[in-house]
Amino acid sequence: MNLDLLTDLDQRIDSSLGQFRSGLRRHDDPVKVVREFITHGSCVAIPGEPHASLREAVAEKLNVHPNRDVYTVGSAKLGFSIKPRARYRRFNDESDVDVAVVSPDLYSQLWRETRNFIANDGIWKPGDFKWYKNNHFKGSIHPASLPTSPTIPTAADLWELSRVLQNERAAGPYAITFVIWNDMEALESYQAASVALCMGSENL
Repeated sequence: MNLDLLTDLDQRIDSSLGQFRSGLRRHDDPVKVVREFITHGSCVAIPGEPHASLREAVAEKLNVHPNRDVYTVGSAKLGFSIKPRARYRRFNDESDVDVAVVSPDLYSQLWRETRNFIANDGIWKPGDFKWYKNNHFKGSIHPASLPTSPTIPTAADLWELSRVLQNERAAGPYAITFVIWNDMEALESYQAASVALCMGSENL
């Protein structure tokens, strides 16, 4: 990544935060805020061509469409977090670039592999199975919540893709994490829940 992209990161974050808070006041529906700022528009941490290239690289490896199915989310997208416990915490050198992949086929594949793992009495790390179930209920699967097992090769493929992209500096100096979503409605609903809490915190 061109180092020039890092020099004005603080200014980009300031601008994004101001626009986002203005959007909270303009909209009465959290989903509209999600569509304006999260599933549309530029990425604050990786603006311009590098962002497009990252989405293209992910799409090519996962056989999905870069504009329809691949989204940067989280603090990399906005420049700050909207999670309740870290609201407006700024993206920094220790942050990851969170990539949401909306793919019913990939989601179903991971689900089938995980069901087979469970059917064969596979062992989970403490807390990970609960984490997996909570996410699955919301329509997402986090590879980080899944056991390392030959029974779940798709999770291993996603970890390898993260490693390769990081080595290639596809997201600059930042690590990349994936979340697989069953459909767009599930992704929007999850993001909208945090946006709604942001609306409440602004005393709109």
